[in-house]
Amino acid sequence: MATERNNAPEKTAIIALTRNGARMARTLAGSLDRDHALFIDRRFRKDDDSGEAFDLPLRPVVKRAFAGYSSLVLFLSAGASIRLLAPLLESKQIDPAVVCVDDAGSFCVSLISGHVGGADQLAQEVAVCLGARAVVTSASHASGTLAVDLLGREFGWRLKADATTITRASAAVINGQPIGIWQGAGELGWWPDGTPLPENIAVYATLEDLAASACAIALIISDTTGDLETLLADKITVVYRPRSLVIGMGCRRGVPVEELESLLAEALRENGLSAECLAEIATAEIKRGEPGLEQLAERHGVPLSFLQANELNGVFETNPGAITSKSERAHGLVGVWGVAEPAALLTAGASELLVNRKKTTRATIAIARKDFTGNS
Repeated sequence: MATERNNAPEKTAIIALTRNGARMARTLAGSLDRDHALFIDRRFRKDDDSGEAFDLPLRPVVKRAFAGYSSLVLFLSAGASIRLLAPLLESKQIDPAVVCVDDAGSFCVSLISGHVGGADQLAQEVAVCLGARAVVTSASHASGTLAVDLLGREFGWRLKADATTITRASAAVINGQPIGIWQGAGELGWWPDGTPLPENIAVYATLEDLAASACAIALIISDTTGDLETLLADKITVVYRPRSLVIGMGCRRGVPVEELESLLAEALRENGLSAECLAEIATAEIKRGEPGLEQLAERHGVPLSFLQANELNGVFETNPGAITSKSERAHGLVGVWGVAEPAALLTAGASELLVNRKKTTRATIAIARKDFTGNS
């Protein structure tokens, strides 16, 4: 699987060595819409400058910033920047983004980790702030095509493929080989509206159509865990996991997180759904402060949302066909006809359930897929 990026905070180090560089660094610090820290050579630092002054040599400053920040802007030539950075480089999967700006402020060069690290985007942002020209040499950017390793990143999609597969798929896109895309879940705006896809990239209506096509590369956007390796055995396959599944859950007081986790895992496994696609857990307002639910949401890194009784009960009136269970007992005890199914439907903005109510003696679960069409 693709290696995760390092744990450096999302913060940009702005480093200036010359008088002109210091002037531009101040301008950038005042207009860049990112959390940042300013490092200026002590000879050119002003009393009211924020950030940190440094003394030469520059190499220790760059080394510290490289290890501690998610991106760097160096007011240095490309050659000087490369010589400073070369001993620090490990992999585009973990190296921070680096942009260098020449001393005249004419060019902002995406130097290191252009795609994966975000230097291409940073170079464009810096160029806007300084009135300069961004220089981006990434192949997909230069050719105006799809970037395999960035698809869906703005939506939080998780890329599931090893580095070799990503490289081979990226090369195929750039070289104009037939690329097939099938989307079963997730946001729809992964390609700019009004812009046609490159001629070598086609979107297929069904996974079976893609499997039967002559495409050498398959890009799959899905929350299901079907046997893709068998169906797409003759293709290089990259899978994207969107945050598309909403879990509706109800439980009795004090149910431990392990019991809720077991119910969730069973529901996902039985229905061929990926735990990496969880978007949110929803329950009734009366369950606010329930430790098991809070811990479950924390484990999966998703929000826990709460719905009022009248909202939950309203689903039984507006969309009764989607509900499979109506509990007189629950209504008598807590004022709602049910929790799991209406909570999943409401929070997902869906008209039907993906997984109907499943229960144990102390908890219930239902699952809906988020509606990204805007038609709910």
